[in-house]
Amino acid sequence: MSAIKQEETKKHYSPQEYLAILEASETRVEYLNGEVRFMAGGTFNHSRLASRFQTQLTNSLANKGKGCEVFNSDFQVSIEKHNSYVLPDISVVCGEIEVSDKDQNSAINPILVVEVTSETTKDYDLGRKFFLYRSIKSLKEYVIVSQTEPLVMVHTKKQGIDIWQFKNFESLDDIIYLESIDVNISMKDLYSNIKFENNNQKQ
Repeated sequence: MSAIKQEETKKHYSPQEYLAILEASETRVEYLNGEVRFMAGGTFNHSRLASRFQTQLTNSLANKGKGCEVFNSDFQVSIEKHNSYVLPDISVVCGEIEVSDKDQNSAINPILVVEVTSETTKDYDLGRKFFLYRSIKSLKEYVIVSQTEPLVMVHTKKQGIDIWQFKNFESLDDIIYLESIDVNISMKDLYSNIKFENNNQKQ
């Protein structure tokens, strides 16, 4: 997820007010039960990693013919249990898109979501946002991709019960397995020529 700045001029918004703001805004906006969060522009690393991850997902799913579709950060997800709307960096839906009764442009049934995180957003992505995502009944996997080091965290819901297991991938030789859609992602391809700000080195 890109860096976030807080809207301070008003403390609470209705969903209808949020949707009006979203329609008029030139930047990405999320809604968390009355709180509007404006998303600042992303870094080059963020753009590269999101694009590469999406490309690998799209190519793999096309070859498998599983009836799953990959979406970018324009794809809005409604988390109805918590009265929230979010914009994952990447979403995957298998089968027909199911939409919210409150907004026909918001999906309610992603099977997998991916966030490209940074030092300023990792606590939010691993904390509050993961809490919100876990309430989506269709969601089976949540992936966090670091843009500051070679690190991909995969959280997978165990079948039939609300227990999540996680695994970290930290080596460029690793192959990330996404159980929910039976797809492999190459760490080497994902992080090729990425320049990390914290150590000024290319991987």
